[in-house]
Amino acid sequence: MSLVICSNLIEDKREALQDQSVNEAFSFRNELSSTLKIPANSQVAVQSVKVNVDGRIVVGKDNGNFYQYFGDKIDEPAGETLEEKTSKPVIVRIADGDKVLELSKTDLAVEMQRAIRRASYHPNQKNQATVENEPAAGEGFTITYDSNNASASNVPTAMEYYGNTSARDPSTAFIYGATPGVFQRNLGTNTIDLCTGIARQDPMSTVNGSLTINISSANANANASGVPWLVGLSRSVNQQGTKNPLYTPPYWGASKNNTGFINARTGGGAGFLDFACARNDAGELVLFHSLCNASNNNKLSHYEVEYWNNTNSSFTGAGRFDLNGSGADVYTRVRFKIAGERVSCHLYNSSTTSYELVTEYASLQNANTYFKPVNQACWCLHPVLSVGSTPGNLSCTLEFEDYTGLTITGYDATDGVNGGWYETMEYVGATNECLEVESRAWGVSQTMVATNYAQIGLNASSTGPEYDHVLILASNRIYNGTQGANARRLLGYENSLIDDPVITPGKPAQAKFHSDNDPDITTTQALFVRLNNFGQKVLNARMGNRSNIICHLPRFDNSFSTGRLHFEPNNLMYLDLNNPYELNVNEFDISFCYINEQYARTLTGQSIVALHFREKPKM
Repeated sequence: MSLVICSNLIEDKREALQDQSVNEAFSFRNELSSTLKIPANSQVAVQSVKVNVDGRIVVGKDNGNFYQYFGDKIDEPAGETLEEKTSKPVIVRIADGDKVLELSKTDLAVEMQRAIRRASYHPNQKNQATVENEPAAGEGFTITYDSNNASASNVPTAMEYYGNTSARDPSTAFIYGATPGVFQRNLGTNTIDLCTGIARQDPMSTVNGSLTINISSANANANASGVPWLVGLSRSVNQQGTKNPLYTPPYWGASKNNTGFINARTGGGAGFLDFACARNDAGELVLFHSLCNASNNNKLSHYEVEYWNNTNSSFTGAGRFDLNGSGADVYTRVRFKIAGERVSCHLYNSSTTSYELVTEYASLQNANTYFKPVNQACWCLHPVLSVGSTPGNLSCTLEFEDYTGLTITGYDATDGVNGGWYETMEYVGATNECLEVESRAWGVSQTMVATNYAQIGLNASSTGPEYDHVLILASNRIYNGTQGANARRLLGYENSLIDDPVITPGKPAQAKFHSDNDPDITTTQALFVRLNNFGQKVLNARMGNRSNIICHLPRFDNSFSTGRLHFEPNNLMYLDLNNPYELNVNEFDISFCYINEQYARTLTGQSIVALHFREKPKM
């Protein structure tokens, strides 16, 4: 039998967090001056371990996950539930996957800010959250949510094809930008019913954001030519449907064909949109939006908005307004506006030089006379334009007059990481989360009228939606679907549900959350010892692979703290070295890791591991 003492240093110096060499506290090698002979069929066990743990905070998926909610706060005493709202909590992961982070308090604030921003999907909230490390002991962190409501005309510089790609070349469908802001149907696409493009660069602001398109002007002749056209807003659907070549959500159903926007020449219609204003083949003004159909497993379909029954509208009557009618040629622009959840549509009257309301949300109106609320699945909306054709009119145009898109650093509606919530869920294959939101009563065609949902507008100063910020730090029954939240101690809060942020005077869109305490530096991560240059057989089932781990360092009192820690098992666990012949050993390679096999870099100073070798007992 042999007892081997391994250590990275000859003394317990702790001035530096780690020694940047082969003698680091978490990974080191001891070379022998003479060969150690270990008999065949031997075993090894850890006799004792001494380590030093520094004061950094260890963050993993077992203590670094929480949820944030941006929407109308739930009033439980009043009987409200999450299923009535247009938002749902989204998870914030400070550490990705099985990764373990070892952070100072300052670094933790940086990582928290990065994670919160990555999980902020509302366009006016993107890149606005900040996390500050409060310097005084016991103060923890301050999380500040703010809103970007900058309103500047931001006409897109590029548009992408957004329609049926079956046996068609999207690159020839239309020309955009030859004249700045002008969308022109290509002469070579006369077989395509609707030539559709989407501008994915910048999402539309929901704080009085507007999209204005010329339908009759020096550079826009679609309406004057009598061809079908469409002006709309849509989330960025980046994957084609499984049953058709259109870009549609996976839970898209067959069109109800009740939108009134059907191109009679080809029998075709528009691709997916959230909100649309259009001229159909009959020259009628048509508005439609996407709602769930309870008769078809709550799949989305386009439903017409009966604006003519909205008493606030300038276009009330017996049915759709006739754009071919006498005097209708004075309408030269279409405008969409968004204020919180409320989408309105207007037409510009060039004779009176004013905009006339087509429809808007109003509490006393029937819900099928105005657009659905902007909800979490379509927070990030982008302009969509379509131009049809008639014989002799094959290359008609629409033109951007203005667009208040938000310029967001790093925003990308197509990469599934830096876009909206729907786009992220689509990328990770979790659009069922979006369906759960959209199939709530206010979004189902058969129940939206009876529900009469009160759409949320802007706050009193029009600096942001009249929404609330909520932190869910542990699984919560009120904000259900928050399993896996476990960051209460890490963030320094006494309670697991924080829904009363401090509102900064003069800044109603800004909400601050102050920790109750400093973050808890007690790690929940177990430590393991690895012997890397021997032949023991160990399976790390958590990671699903072979490992060199030979010992788990249990926690004495269910908390792994800082400073000098000593471990000595009462019963040694011997592992076979699987050496049928004598081993000649010249060095020992020792390291410390977490369950994911990542180095435990919080170790500092002197680490000692005492190994006990013996021949395997005879059976």
